[in-house]
Amino acid sequence: MAILLLLLPLVAWLLWLWLGPTGRQPPRAVLVAIGVAVLLGAGVALWVRLSEENVTRGVYVPPSLGPDGRVLPSRLEPVP
Repeated sequence: MAILLLLLPLVAWLLWLWLGPTGRQPPRAVLVAIGVAVLLGAGVALWVRLSEENVTRGVYVPPSLGPDGRVLPSRLEPVP
């Protein structure tokens, strides 16, 4: 579903070019390049999603100021 939302502006632009006042289509090389880029991007996104580990092993605590005024870095605290 998210990929369809990402492709919607591209489809709208291609329709605008195709149905525009000049009535000309974009060059075939441009369409092929866009298609390859979209497929490559979707493939990389899928690969990253399937290969990432479960990193939610705790509660995220954002950076904060310590009692002495120094910045304490962000950290993951274990879930009790």
